[in-house]
Amino acid sequence: MNSFRTKLITSVLGCGFIIGAVVWAVLTYAFPTYYTSWFFGILAFFLIIEPLTILYIENESRTARDRQLVNSYMLTKVVKTVVVLGFILVYYAVVGKENLKSFVVTLLIFYFLFLVVETFFFTKIEKRLKEKKQ
Repeated sequence: MNSFRTKLITSVLGCGFIIGAVVWAVLTYAFPTYYTSWFFGILAFFLIIEPLTILYIENESRTARDRQLVNSYMLTKVVKTVVVLGFILVYYAVVGKENLKSFVVTLLIFYFLFLVVETFFFTKIEKRLKEKKQ
C-alpha cells in the first residue's frame, strides 16, 4: 500500500474516532434520551464502511476517466445509503421498535458527519489526480 493510501486511511479513521468521541459526549451529556446502546456498533459500522469507500474511490481514480469517476462517486453514495437502510432493518429485526428513534437519530448524525469527511477526502483524491496529470 502506498503512502497516500495509508495517509488517507489513517486520516479517515482518525476523523472517525474524533467524530465518535464528540457525538458520544454530546449524546451522553446534552441529549441523553437519544443515546442508544448500539452507539459503538454504529461507530464501528462507519469506521468499517468509510475506509472501504475511500479505498475504492482511490483505486478507481487511478484508472477511471473523469466521467467514470463521477459515476463511481455516485455509486458509493447509493451503496452507502442502501447499506445504512439495511442496518436499520437489521436493528428493527433484532430489537424491534424499542429505541428505534434514538438509533435512527444517532445513525443519521453519523451518516451526515461521515458524509462531510468523505467529501473532504474525495476532494483530496481529486487534487492529487489533477497534480499527477500536470
